[in-house]
Amino acid sequence: MKKVFFGLKSHKDYLDRVKTYFESDNAVLRIAVRKGSEPENFKEKKSAKRQSGEEVWVELIDPEDLNDVSDKVFEAFLADDVKSVYETGKDLSEEPGASKSKGKRQKFTQSSEIRILGRDSKTEQLQLERMPVGDILLRPNTYTIQKQLEAIWRLQNSPSQSHLPLLRLFEDNNHADWPSMPDEFKRQCFKKDLNQFTWQETVVPDVDGIAAAMDWKVLTDSSRPGTTEQRLFVATAMSTPDFALLEGPPGSGKTTAICELIIQLIMQGKRVLLCASTHVAVDNVIERLMEENNPYRHHVIPLRIGKDESVSGHVAEWTLNRFVKTESNRIKKHLNQQSSLTGSQSLLKQNLQNNSSLIERIVLDSANLVCGTTIGLLQHPDIKNNKAGHPQFDVMIIDEASKTTFQEFLVPALHAKRWILVGDPKQLSPYVDDQELALNIAPCLQKAVIRDACVDVFMAKQYSEKKRRVSVVEIIEDRNLDIAEVYKQQASEHGVLLRRAQPDHSLGYASIVIGNRQDLQLSEDYLPLDATTFRSGNDQSILPMAERRAVAYTRRKSLRLDGNPSWENEIAWRQARRYEQRFAPEKADGESRKNTIERLNSDLSDLMPVAGISGIDVYKVKDSIDTVRRVALPSVLECLRLGFERASRDRNGSALTDGMPDDVINDRRVLLSYQHRMHPEIAEFSHQYIYHGDALISPENMSAKRHWGYEKYASRSAWVDVKGKPGKKTSNKAEAGEIIKRLKHFSEWASCNSNDGKPWEVAVLCFYRGQEYELQQRLKKWANSRSKRYFYRGDQKTPYLSIQLCTVDRFQGHEADLVFLSFSNDHVTSFLESPNRLNVALTRAKYQLVMVGNRQAFKKSNSLVGKLASLSKWSANLENE
Repeated sequence: MKKVFFGLKSHKDYLDRVKTYFESDNAVLRIAVRKGSEPENFKEKKSAKRQSGEEVWVELIDPEDLNDVSDKVFEAFLADDVKSVYETGKDLSEEPGASKSKGKRQKFTQSSEIRILGRDSKTEQLQLERMPVGDILLRPNTYTIQKQLEAIWRLQNSPSQSHLPLLRLFEDNNHADWPSMPDEFKRQCFKKDLNQFTWQETVVPDVDGIAAAMDWKVLTDSSRPGTTEQRLFVATAMSTPDFALLEGPPGSGKTTAICELIIQLIMQGKRVLLCASTHVAVDNVIERLMEENNPYRHHVIPLRIGKDESVSGHVAEWTLNRFVKTESNRIKKHLNQQSSLTGSQSLLKQNLQNNSSLIERIVLDSANLVCGTTIGLLQHPDIKNNKAGHPQFDVMIIDEASKTTFQEFLVPALHAKRWILVGDPKQLSPYVDDQELALNIAPCLQKAVIRDACVDVFMAKQYSEKKRRVSVVEIIEDRNLDIAEVYKQQASEHGVLLRRAQPDHSLGYASIVIGNRQDLQLSEDYLPLDATTFRSGNDQSILPMAERRAVAYTRRKSLRLDGNPSWENEIAWRQARRYEQRFAPEKADGESRKNTIERLNSDLSDLMPVAGISGIDVYKVKDSIDTVRRVALPSVLECLRLGFERASRDRNGSALTDGMPDDVINDRRVLLSYQHRMHPEIAEFSHQYIYHGDALISPENMSAKRHWGYEKYASRSAWVDVKGKPGKKTSNKAEAGEIIKRLKHFSEWASCNSNDGKPWEVAVLCFYRGQEYELQQRLKKWANSRSKRYFYRGDQKTPYLSIQLCTVDRFQGHEADLVFLSFSNDHVTSFLESPNRLNVALTRAKYQLVMVGNRQAFKKSNSLVGKLASLSKWSANLENE
């Protein structure tokens, strides 16, 4: 328990800081709106009670003065538990520094509050009681963080006997006693011969309640490539005493294996908890289980925890309220049809007339599969009221575990006795907001003035003579620290020209100017014209003329004044980008240019305080930052597989720091190597350069399975070279225009070529929200639609073409027949070249992938994107199209 307490302390400290920040005015979120239209699915519902007649649907959009707003901000405004927003009452984009304030000066009064009457996530719209003036603001909800903190507290202080495997994750590896898997079970299930698994049709011993023979329900085709691996996973998951891990590339059948496992567990009388970080992942499994052609669907009684607006329309009937209402009506109808009632039937009818709590109790007790997001599951009445914390489920299956942090995993994990993790470490990692990282990095270097010195010198070093970043700093007297000396030491170490403020023309060449207030004011006329950072002791302007010159300079140079740089922010986003590069290929022999990892490591090193600054232990600062990184960035799947590294104080490693011991993980982990989604030409790049030949193997029949008559492109994975320049928020009009042109061509073909009665599915993907907006406007015009994400061609009820517009990050877990992928940028960035993000982007298409971007520019990069551009085949007859 001591190991557990201190092993979770870093997680607790991290969440405490984030919670404190989110409860402050500094965390207020801001987003712009414009008048929208009532979504189709709301028109079919009964209208809510009107309060004033001024109700309006508004569409959420990026504010003009902010860079790409993250998807998480949009999700925050659209969250089910958000009841109201506040209007700014003015256009904040016109105010200097507005992007940093995020409403800090805004007073949250009753008159500025606007109630939310409805929401639609698909169109990113809110129904408000009236049209707001200016942008709208939102105080972030700390509910999720609070529940993660409560889960940590419970495991630290009052775990259940069933939580011993979770506690074992924190025990020293040389003491941890991991139960061995039942070898006899796996030996009789499978025979391993030269890395080729062969299913043995033999009787299986009764191990841990598993039936004496495996009667496959879904995985019935033993000849299908990959089925043996799926069966091995199911057998492993059913026999494990604690954890089982399933890893698999896109289209490898992870969802199918989950369905088989759930049915097998239910047939054994087990209660299963199914969760994921996203609603889509949860709903996909339920939809597959409850398909009409599944003969075992009647054994499954699913209960979907979540509101109707958040879940798939195909799954909504199993949400608690709908389920209870349906069953209540069915029983009432049956009782009313009886000519005479027994005593128990009369009592039941009387209870039903009074309230539906009896039926709700029956539903809760009968459900053998409870599903929801990792946090949403807490709304299950029994989980919500389980104060003792005893596990109520035999097995928890968490899908997309590669996108779930350890602290998020703990929330539902405490309610189960065994844990099955499913995901793919080679796809997107957990989303972590850079601001959350920065909040926890700032305390690693306590003194703000030292942080300012480090970042000012770093920024000065980053910029060339043609594009300098000059800082002007007011030095405030500090008895405990010579601030001027700190700046001098930092500047001297990194070769940055620093000058003391004095009325001298030599100041114009300096990259950093320091001095007290009086000297700075006397030297204002001599300061560099390209000064962009002004730090004053009281955060008020002391050099108005110089700051006005800075505004004029940045406008003339088309630069952006986005507030003074922050040490913690500069480190935070670089730490996140470096983590995204963990699977990037090693630098090629003879390559002289720095690769992305080297550049990020160099930047992070330059941001550190130099040795010798009074009271600063540089090693301790670096170690503290590493602790933040270990807590915030890895997924629970990677923690168990590889560990999140030891802290400096850890003499011995544990399963969480080093990963589970090799013999333990080998018994509990299964890798699915075959893919059944895409044409082999589409899978080839990721197969070779992401999975290094170990996975994403295409069966021999995949080419024939993905045959189609659309032959516009010479390759199923084709590159269209477009030399467009990125504009505002990385939008690219040339690429957008090319995609629409090619989409129209496919639409003409699709209108004459049936897809077995179903619409052809097209995904238009991009990496940046700016390009998403550019494409959105063009698609709206072409499809004559007001939607933001879904567009159709043909009859409204039976279209021949279905188009979905999305960013790559939001499209993980989805697929389409044809995918257009826009790179938008004209150079490779660390964001673009993330191997995980690139892998997701390249593996969504089933029949055809069309990449649109500046191929010639990308070929110059020594990154995976550069290799992709070099190896990709050209679009056929491009010059004639």
